Amino acid sequence: METNAVVKLILDYKHNTVKGDFSKSDSREVIRQALIEANGGSEKLNLRALRDGGSNGLFAILEQMIDASAAEGLQGDEFVNNMVDSQTVTEGDSVDFVVEANSTLVVSDISRGSLGIRRQSLPEKTSVNLKAIPHAVKIYDELARIMAGKVDITALSDAIDKAVVQYLRNEIYGAFADVAAADTGALYYPTAGTYDEDALLELIEFVSAANDGAKCMLVCTLAGARQLVTATVSEAAKQSVYDNGYALSWNGVPITIVPQRFAAGGASFIFDDDKIYVMAQGAENKPIKQVLGGESYVFAGNPTDKNDLTQEITAIINSGVAIVVGNKFGVYEIS
Repeated sequence: METNAVVKLILDYKHNTVKGDFSKSDSREVIRQALIEANGGSEKLNLRALRDGGSNGLFAILEQMIDASAAEGLQGDEFVNNMVDSQTVTEGDSVDFVVEANSTLVVSDISRGSLGIRRQSLPEKTSVNLKAIPHAVKIYDELARIMAGKVDITALSDAIDKAVVQYLRNEIYGAFADVAAADTGALYYPTAGTYDEDALLELIEFVSAANDGAKCMLVCTLAGARQLVTATVSEAAKQSVYDNGYALSWNGVPITIVPQRFAAGGASFIFDDDKIYVMAQGAENKPIKQVLGGESYVFAGNPTDKNDLTQEITAIINSGVAIVVGNKFGVYEIS
C-alpha cells in the first residue's frame, strides 16, 4: 500500500472515520499488514533489520505520521485554541508576525528543559520572523516493547503521536510560563490581595478598556479557578463545577484552564495557582505564536555505540514558538 494511503487510513482509524466496505477491525488488520510490509515483512523491529535498512519503508510512514500528528494533535485543546496562533509552513519558509507600535515583544525559542527568554522594546511597528527549527524526540521507551515483539506493531503510530504531542505541549506551556514570569512594563496591570470579587471585576474592566473595549477571559490553573467564587451562583454554574471541577465562566467572563506542568527535572509546578490572568479575547490577541513545518525525519541509532547494545530511535520534528505580548493584560494575585 502507498505510504500516503497508509497514513490516511491510520488517521481515519484513530478518528473512527473509516470509509469503505470494510469494518474498523478490518481496517486495523489492513494497517497492520501495511506496516509489516513496510518493515520488510516482519512483525517485529529487530536490530538486524534496522542495521540492514529493512525498516526504511516503515520509517517513511512514521515520518508522515509525525507531520500529521503535529498538525492535528493539539486540536480540541481549550488552552491552545484560546492562547496559540499556530501556522504551518513548508520546508525553509517562515512566518512574519507584525507587532504594533509601543508594544513590548517577548520572544523565546522554547526547547525542552530550557525556559530562557530575551526581550526588546519596539519603538515602531515591527515584523518578527519565526521559523520552524528541528527538535529531537526520543521514542525508545515506547518502542522497547514493540521491538521485543510484545506489542502489535500498529501500536507504533500511537507511540509517535504521544511523543510528538507531548513535546509540542511542553513548548506551548513553557512559553506561557515565560509570559507569566516576564516583566512587560506598561502592558502589565498587577492587582494583589485577599480575594475580592469587586477588585477582580474592576481589573477586568480596566484590561478591557486598555484594549479598546475587547472582551476578556480569565486564564488560570484548575486550582486557581476554584478560588473564583461569586455572590450569585446559577444552577448551570453548579452543574459545571460538578461536571468539570470549576465554573466555565465567572460573572459572564469565560475561564480558560492552563494545565499544570512540572518544572524540568523536578516535581514542582511551574504555574502559580494564586495568579489569575486577565487577557483580551480574539485571534489577534493570542500571545503565543507557533509554526510547524518542514520535513520530519526518523532514524535509528547504532546499537554498537552502547555497551548494552540498546537501540534508540529518534524522531526529528520542526517547530518554533514565539511569545508576542502586544496587548495589555492584568494579573490578579490572590494572597
